[in-house]
Amino acid sequence: MDETLTAPHGPIWHGATVLVVDDDPPLRGILRRMLEDEGFHVEEAPEGESALRLIQARTEPFDLVLTDLSMPQIDGRQLSETLRRYRPSVALLCMSADPDAVPYIESSDTPVRVLLKPFTADDLNHAVRDALTRATDLAALAEAEIVKAHAGLSTLALALERSRTMRVQTLDLVVAACELRRAAEGAG
Repeated sequence: MDETLTAPHGPIWHGATVLVVDDDPPLRGILRRMLEDEGFHVEEAPEGESALRLIQARTEPFDLVLTDLSMPQIDGRQLSETLRRYRPSVALLCMSADPDAVPYIESSDTPVRVLLKPFTADDLNHAVRDALTRATDLAALAEAEIVKAHAGLSTLALALERSRTMRVQTLDLVVAACELRRAAEGAG
């Protein structure tokens, strides 16, 4: 197995939490079983509104949201846009029976993958693992940038502290010189 795809306790997707959003109950059940057979923890939502409630209610975010694009009221496209804005670290995988359904997600530069229905269990597992891997890679890049920015800010803070210390020392010397001059003038 590729070392970049493994975490200290196994593959990065081992035990990942997946939210399956689809308005077709039998399909949701099949997807749940297929994902659980591969070691994923799965929750279900029958449509976008209940999916958003589940996402918001969790203290730990889902690792991946697998959503159908075509649903009544809040569809997969709207759910995807909301996730990209408010939970950008959550991996996203869309499903559709329409081969032309490639969602434009307004707030993301990252293309959204669409898994075309019908698909096999292998197709699903590969797509889910790919989405989780890409999300983990993006998160690692973001963390590296944050560390660099923090290091830069720490260097700046140290330089400012040194500058402040030098200013205080210079001010102390000026005050001491003034006091010495006054003392010398008073004595003479």
